[in-house]
Amino acid sequence: MCSSSPSLNTASEENPHNVRIPCTSKTVNRNVFWSLVLCTFYGLADNLWAGTVFAAYLEVTNDDHNSAVGYVEGANGMAALLTAIPVGYLADKYPRSRIIWIGGVALILTAAAHSSVLFYVGDSAPTGDKQQTSLLLYLFIMALWGSAGGVVNGPVQALYADSTPSGERSTYYVYLFASYMLSSCVGPLISIVLFQYWGNDWTVEQLKNVILVGMALEVVAASCMFFFDDAAALKEEEEEGKDKDKDTDKDTDTDKDKDKDKGEPAKKHPCCGSLTTAHIPYILFTFDLIVSLGSGMTVKFFPLFFKNDCKLTPTEVQVIYLIVPIVMVACSGLGSKLAKSAGRVQTIITVKTLGVSLLFSMVFFEDYLQQTPLLLVPIYILRTGLINSTYPLQESILMDFVPKNERARWKSLESVSQFGWCGSAVLGGLLSDKFDYSFTFLITAILQSVGVLGYSLLLPLVPRSEKDLAEQRKSAMSASASTDDLTRPLLDSDDDPNADLNTDPNTSRLTGVV
Repeated sequence: MCSSSPSLNTASEENPHNVRIPCTSKTVNRNVFWSLVLCTFYGLADNLWAGTVFAAYLEVTNDDHNSAVGYVEGANGMAALLTAIPVGYLADKYPRSRIIWIGGVALILTAAAHSSVLFYVGDSAPTGDKQQTSLLLYLFIMALWGSAGGVVNGPVQALYADSTPSGERSTYYVYLFASYMLSSCVGPLISIVLFQYWGNDWTVEQLKNVILVGMALEVVAASCMFFFDDAAALKEEEEEGKDKDKDTDKDTDTDKDKDKDKGEPAKKHPCCGSLTTAHIPYILFTFDLIVSLGSGMTVKFFPLFFKNDCKLTPTEVQVIYLIVPIVMVACSGLGSKLAKSAGRVQTIITVKTLGVSLLFSMVFFEDYLQQTPLLLVPIYILRTGLINSTYPLQESILMDFVPKNERARWKSLESVSQFGWCGSAVLGGLLSDKFDYSFTFLITAILQSVGVLGYSLLLPLVPRSEKDLAEQRKSAMSASASTDDLTRPLLDSDDDPNADLNTDPNTSRLTGVV
């Protein structure tokens, strides 16, 4: 990509922590740049092998049972859950770049282990003890992916948030979202080429070869995790858009420094009964989890639905997943523009409601739509684009209302949602085997409806304008600094009764610089 929006410039050209954007004269924060590069390759690899291809591989190597897909996804989610809090805690306690570096090593080792199991299984569906052993090995491998992948979802995104200015964060998350999603188009495109070369059938050998290419790309993505630097993160006053040159109060008392380091995001005014802005992260997490529980029941089974019920070929299914990311990015960009006038929460509720409505239509008109794939596929693509396009808005709200020193922990808590996603995949697999795919689609639509309704609790808590929120914080910080400066002489006098404020003309107590 050889162009860049000016808003990507987070600091001046002289900043040693900036890197030059290829093909331009512009610079961007080091952590922002490598986060975007990482998400690009991570999205490319993930969408090449981890979605349609691996789900089909598990099904055909386990006697066409959907439950095998659910069990493996459950192992992935359980591992992510068990490691989420420790990883987030370590990333808040120690340099985040160090934890990210370790995560990169873990991803490379996991890709190597996964490749070894693929060669062990071979080019045909295993039977008997070998089938059982291979399933156990994949349970273990996907647990490793869940643990290592938590570093990308937690510390990497926390450091990304630390390196972006408040008031523009939703824009930066659109960049991050677009990097992942647009590269997600290339993954299915590569798999289409590979299927055309090796044969357009759902065979073990062809699926295995595509997955191996994905493993190679995972190594490339993991290599990007060795270039992050905590020193490139914005300071508190930079993050809030405050000019560092005006910050002369650098040697104030320890308690004040600690309070600023906490990065308290907003005042906790009661609203909507007993709810305050401090509850915003908890509300987001709770209803994101409910939506994830619903999504997990079907997300891995939509490709199998197209494969088994609609009788589509690998290439036809991959074309669907090539188009989906493009629609998601388009919807995300439109949603971001709409949010500037309508408000972030208002946009999230509206867009997700439209997406859930389309899923209900897929359930109620199942028989007709299965006979007319040319209508079914666009409905599915638009539904998926809408329901997933609000990620940048949700992330910007979360990071705006979470203290800076707790961001990695909150990002790591997304692994709990991932566990809900993957845990419900186990149930989705069992229900798909017992009933049909449409039955699980209906449950998904109901759960997502509950989640969308829950987002309405945010309406009185989150300001409609993101920039107004940033200005309010900037004003609050300035007022707080002025108050601290004025009270400083009294505090110093109390600490030292013998201090004479007028004995040294070179001492400025008003600024706290001694």
